[in-house]
Parts: sequence; C-alpha cells; structure tokens
Amino acid sequence: MLSSRRARFAYVLIMLTAFAGVLGLAVIVLKQALFAGVAEAWMMAGVLAVVVGLPVALILLPVASWLKRNVRVNGIIPNAGENVPGAGR
Repeated sequence: MLSSRRARFAYVLIMLTAFAGVLGLAVIVLKQALFAGVAEAWMMAGVLAVVVGLPVALILLPVASWLKRNVRVNGIIPNAGENVPGAGR
C-alpha cells in the first residue's frame, strides 16, 4: 500500500494516463477494424472488450464495493457523535 500522499497521487495520475492510452489505442484499432470490414470489427470488439474491459473492471469493482459498504454503514447507523445511539438524551 502506498503510504505517502504524493505517492498515491502519482499512482492515480500514472494509472489515469495508462488507461487513457489504452483506450485511445483501442479506439484507433477498432476504427481500423471497421475499415477492414464488419466481421473484423466485431472480432476486434470482442478482443478489446477483454483486453480493456477486464483491467478496468479490476480497478472499478473494488471501488464500487467500497462505496457500497461505506454508504451501507453510514445509512444503518447514523453518526450521532456517541458510542451508544440515544445515550445522550
């Protein structure tokens, strides 16, 4: 795990740049496949779905799970600033 704030920020920037590059290449390759023909475009779309979609899913699914868990915890037990809800009444 990255400990310093700058290291985490650099990691996010590097990953963002990498994903933008991969998606840009995917668009270029898909455009070239469309010029080759419809069947080739469909085959290339399937390959790109795995090559681009799997890494994106590996990054986004844990983030979505964390958000869901965070919303559920805060929704079930409201933060009243006390250890036991209703103890300060």
